[in-house]
Amino acid sequence: MKRTRILQIIIFFVLASLSACQDDLPVVGPDEEASASLFMTKSVSELDENLLLIQVAMQHVDSITPFFDRFTRLYGIPLWQYALPMGEEERDISYLVPVYKEEIPNIIHTIWFFDIQGDTLRYRTITRENEQIRAYQQDFVFDELSYNIFGDESAGELKFEDPPQTRAWGKEYYDCHYGIIEWNDIEVSRGLYCKERTVWISETIDYTDTDPIIGGETGIGGGGGTSNDPPPGSITQASLNKKIPDIKKRMKELACGIDDVDIVLTEGVCTSNAKVEIDEETGGKKIILCYKFFNYEYQDQMSILYHEAYHCNHDEAWSSETKMTLDSPYYLKIPQEHVDYLLKYEFDGITNPMGFINDFEAKITILLCPEYYKNEINAYKAEIGLNPSVSEKYVLERLYMLWKQETLYDYSLKHYKH
Repeated sequence: MKRTRILQIIIFFVLASLSACQDDLPVVGPDEEASASLFMTKSVSELDENLLLIQVAMQHVDSITPFFDRFTRLYGIPLWQYALPMGEEERDISYLVPVYKEEIPNIIHTIWFFDIQGDTLRYRTITRENEQIRAYQQDFVFDELSYNIFGDESAGELKFEDPPQTRAWGKEYYDCHYGIIEWNDIEVSRGLYCKERTVWISETIDYTDTDPIIGGETGIGGGGGTSNDPPPGSITQASLNKKIPDIKKRMKELACGIDDVDIVLTEGVCTSNAKVEIDEETGGKKIILCYKFFNYEYQDQMSILYHEAYHCNHDEAWSSETKMTLDSPYYLKIPQEHVDYLLKYEFDGITNPMGFINDFEAKITILLCPEYYKNEINAYKAEIGLNPSVSEKYVLERLYMLWKQETLYDYSLKHYKH
């Protein structure tokens, strides 16, 4: 069907004023803590089932190819509460999830698009600059999402009224709003803007890269997707509780006892392989194992656990827990041997890997207190000294992380301010 004919049909249905509307999405501002996680929110009960399944599926993708931290640094935080559905079938539906970057206030520049077909989930990160989206005049959706979130404070050009019509014909789906341009609170332009699901799907299906930061395909709701079998002999989520006595015995042999420390599986999302949490009231400590932990070989896992046990026993108190936002980014000058590691293990198989390394792996926008980096340096040095027999990948990963923490420690000493 030609585009002009499609628009004629849309206008016909709009004028017919047939009833079809979507439920209001929960209202949670982008600055709330609920948006601080890439996949979880405090209001998960308010999200529809498909969005929850999407979050689980993407968490699974991250357990295979970690991308949480890189995604948030490059694009921002997904605001799941403001996701817009496109479609009317449970297993034939798409979602537009706005992604908010605090450095660019009151406007959405990135949309995380998800399309569900049966048990297959396709996804794509799409920015305002996308040529296909602009060519089919779908870039107004960024302004629509901005207005939904920020209202009159939106920095987008367009303001929107409630949709007069939402209609679907087979695979076609249109959701139309009147968009308004104002100047000094005076309306100077008004037009009908319609989201076309097929345009967004086409841009996602046509995408062939394998980096989840940009897009990909996985199973959803128990069907399809890529297998995530752990390395043979490694600690799995199912075997974790049975392995804890052996883990604690091994840590004691390495003079880093953690008998009074709980070892648990993360209940949310964490971007590292493991971390230590301290109860503010009791001072009790626990080691949180993140999903990435279960992709390492056994000897790597034991080394990671020693690293966290060292934190439990030897960390120096922080002078401040404040995260300092840098006025301008600090760019790491990554030595070639560490670039080689990143190219081989972290950015293998993606388009323009050096672009990712230079644009955000090397880009530092948040600085922590010197004690944080000093604790990491001490833990990595002790870990490397007492756990030499690990995989080649983890040997290189530890050396890179040690260099990175040493570099940031020196920078923090000079530039960190409470």
